[in-house]
Amino acid sequence: MLTPVDKATRFGNYIIDIVVFVVLFMLHVLVIETVFNTAPDPDSPLLGIYYLMLLFGYYFLFEYFLGKTPGKFLTKTRVVDMDGEWPGAKKLLIRNLCRLIPFDNFSFLFGAVGWHDSLSGTMVVRD
Repeated sequence: MLTPVDKATRFGNYIIDIVVFVVLFMLHVLVIETVFNTAPDPDSPLLGIYYLMLLFGYYFLFEYFLGKTPGKFLTKTRVVDMDGEWPGAKKLLIRNLCRLIPFDNFSFLFGAVGWHDSLSGTMVVRD
């Protein structure tokens, strides 16, 4: 029987991943400004959509290719399906699309796993 990691570990993963993502996003913007001599318009509604697309890509690509994000590397955890195996592209796609559901981050307050875990049939366990 697999046991999901505790909420404190999940919160740690989240904080680490957000910090890493923001640093990568800032570097990305800096490269765009340097190479193309232009800056994103902070008032553009497309900037928010672009940000969400990059956030989705961050989580999906790390979990697809490495099975874990930088936060999970540091906390020695990984994403698995309910059988303890690598979830595969379809489950990871669902998992990361569910992260875009408003208040998904708060879903951990009401159960052992969050919506993006329960809806995709995945969980985070110790390595």
